[in-house]
Amino acid sequence: MSKVIAAMPKTALDSREMLDDPFARLAYLRAHAPVSWATASLLLHGKGGYLLARYDDVVTIHSDERFSTDVVKYTSVGKFIWLLPPTIRMLTQTMVFKDDPDHKRLRTLVHKAFTPRFVRAMTPEIAAIADRLADEVKAKRDVDLVHEFAVKLPLAVIASMLGVADEDRDRFQMLVEKVSSESNTLRGFATARKLVKLFEALVEERRLRPDDGLISELVRANEGGDRLSHKETIAMVFLLLLAGHDTTANLIGSSVLALIEHPDQQALLREQPELLETTGLEELLRFTSPVADGATRLATEDLEIRGVPIPRGSQVVGSIVSANRDEAVFDNPDALDLTRKPNKHLAFAFGIHYCLGHQLARLEGRAALATLLERFPNWELTAPRESLRYKPTVSLRGLTELPIRMY
Repeated sequence: MSKVIAAMPKTALDSREMLDDPFARLAYLRAHAPVSWATASLLLHGKGGYLLARYDDVVTIHSDERFSTDVVKYTSVGKFIWLLPPTIRMLTQTMVFKDDPDHKRLRTLVHKAFTPRFVRAMTPEIAAIADRLADEVKAKRDVDLVHEFAVKLPLAVIASMLGVADEDRDRFQMLVEKVSSESNTLRGFATARKLVKLFEALVEERRLRPDDGLISELVRANEGGDRLSHKETIAMVFLLLLAGHDTTANLIGSSVLALIEHPDQQALLREQPELLETTGLEELLRFTSPVADGATRLATEDLEIRGVPIPRGSQVVGSIVSANRDEAVFDNPDALDLTRKPNKHLAFAFGIHYCLGHQLARLEGRAALATLLERFPNWELTAPRESLRYKPTVSLRGLTELPIRMY
């Protein structure tokens, strides 16, 4: 380890402090060590990397071409990729881990299918799903809102978008929940493979019998004669699932908790539900930051950030949680203000890797919160606040459970 790194503050991103309540530590880093050293077993490929705490620097690594997400090209992953489980190899070929022009090619083709019009057409179904799940919450009254509402809503939506048959949906949900909970284990790879097989069957079915669903649109997508290959189509379906369900579940669960902890803002939203369509949801996205750090970037050349040398090949992480609480950008950033404007949050990242599913996430978040606010005048935690924990995943930030009484 160089003398520069040795002198830096060190932060374990997967420590319980950083998972559950990272804000004091991140505020310290923004003020005193905007470029520091961090460790995390999975996010940083088993090694340490540079952690950026300020908003402007996080924007830089998301928009500067000297920072890459291509782990195959710029890390040892490329040399040993044949040793990786098939599902991981497949994900390294998606646009998340590609730079332009490969990234642009894949994103352009996916945009042909995953259009704003396609997403908007889901509005009535998403509202119906939220209402059905609210019926289940009402019947029980005391629930774990994460697993009995927040997770179920985006899973039901993605199952519908992908055309998963009704008789397969219970198995689909079980596999998705298992792959999420087992993501750090060998069993997780086996479960992921079962999901991939399900997607392979769906893609084959849609090639033979096209419909108006997302998979058929992906199969049909054409840009100047270029199409997604069979493997690229399956990888994209898998990516949309992984990127789309957990982040939205995190947003819903964390937003409900935030509104419980800020009763004045909850009352404001009940009085002015239209705020969800304007500034309200954007503030909840900023305040809760469902994506904590985003994908690791790799320096493609020797460079400096705030006077700190970053050698070529170094791993660099931009803390979205920290950027969204940066005092230089947001007034009183630790306050939840549903009327905040402007609100240049980075919840969906920035630049060419700006979240493809941002419109769907916003639609699902609004539908979920609007339904819960309308159906249940009273929200009460049924467990001590200090007992609540966040998932042991560094890149995403969401509650493991939210025991709640709604009536």
